[in-house]
Amino acid sequence: MGSSLCVAVRKKKKKKKTVVVLPEIPEELLIDILIRLPTKSLMRFKCVSKLWLSLITSRYFTNRFLKPSSPSCLFAYFVDSENQSNYVLLKSSLFSSSHDRSDISLSVIDQHSTIPIMGGYLVNAARGLLCYRTGRRVIVCNPNTRQVVELPIMRSKTNVWNWFGHDPLHDEYKVLSLFWDVNKEQRVVRSELQVLVLGVGSSWRTTQSHHTPHRPFRPYSKGMTINGVLYYIAWTDANRCVLMSFDLSSDDFNLIELPYENLSCTSLMNYQGNVATIENTLLSSDGTVDVCVLEDADKNQWSNKKTFVLPVSKMNFVHGDRLVMGGSRDSGKVLLTKANLIRDQPARFFIYDLERNEITRRIEIRPSLLGSFNKTNHFVRFFWQHIDSIMYLKT
Repeated sequence: MGSSLCVAVRKKKKKKKTVVVLPEIPEELLIDILIRLPTKSLMRFKCVSKLWLSLITSRYFTNRFLKPSSPSCLFAYFVDSENQSNYVLLKSSLFSSSHDRSDISLSVIDQHSTIPIMGGYLVNAARGLLCYRTGRRVIVCNPNTRQVVELPIMRSKTNVWNWFGHDPLHDEYKVLSLFWDVNKEQRVVRSELQVLVLGVGSSWRTTQSHHTPHRPFRPYSKGMTINGVLYYIAWTDANRCVLMSFDLSSDDFNLIELPYENLSCTSLMNYQGNVATIENTLLSSDGTVDVCVLEDADKNQWSNKKTFVLPVSKMNFVHGDRLVMGGSRDSGKVLLTKANLIRDQPARFFIYDLERNEITRRIEIRPSLLGSFNKTNHFVRFFWQHIDSIMYLKT
């Protein structure tokens, strides 16, 4: 199946239009042409014909468009923890090659968006899609297509936490919800995990994993997905934390012992394709961070501790600063910023390569873009490297 184009040509002498039918374009060639176009152009070209609409919104085309080499940009999202209708969403320019280390300014996008989900708690981003939670509602949206999918309301009255990821084996998007209860001593007495697969007629179901932990637990950290496996840190009791893994294809869990006990400042990162823990996000006087890499999940085998020294003088960080770390698309790199904003001063983000011991990108957010967030500490921030997606979610 291919596509034909008609072009109207006006001849000067006869002053009338002649319709010229161009040869049929094979579908694969058409895809190769369209795949090179920017997102905004593709959104407009859906109106060309029913064939183009069907092609551009097909899962095959959208997955081809979402290729690993796609350029990415940095998104930063700030929300008031006491008033979640107060938020700001920022987006950088597209990143160029890793050898270009020039600064990038951020500009506000969607601050007055008509997307109704804005202002809630950001669960996380996956392959260009954003997942939010507002109260008992979970919402997935594509900021490029403006499509918003509201999932069935979670009925449980207990505490709730969510994660969002992509199952590469079945090409499905899943939301994982954890519900838990605590007693008067704040000890977890019950927990339940439910999964929802995005699609027509989707609904929540309790997971049937054969490896579900025997002890109830509650979440400690946001999740991170590597090769179709979701990782997150959880409390199993008042004094014990573990690394949990959830296979997004099989729905199986695994409980992994952590390599150390002090978890007050622990974060997760992708280190050369493996999950790793960063222990001391409270900056030491010498700027060191300790990293342990999970080498074998089944055997609870971790690498020896790797110590890296951050170039704190180039980041304007000082001893005692609490670092906020985020994941990077490039394994071995982390996104860094300070936990607290300083009034009337730019907020700075850094992409740092641990192995090469260098800053590969500096990003500054001007104070004027942050508005009220420069005047309060009651806010939550999220930041991530974002890929443009034209994925259409069927509901």
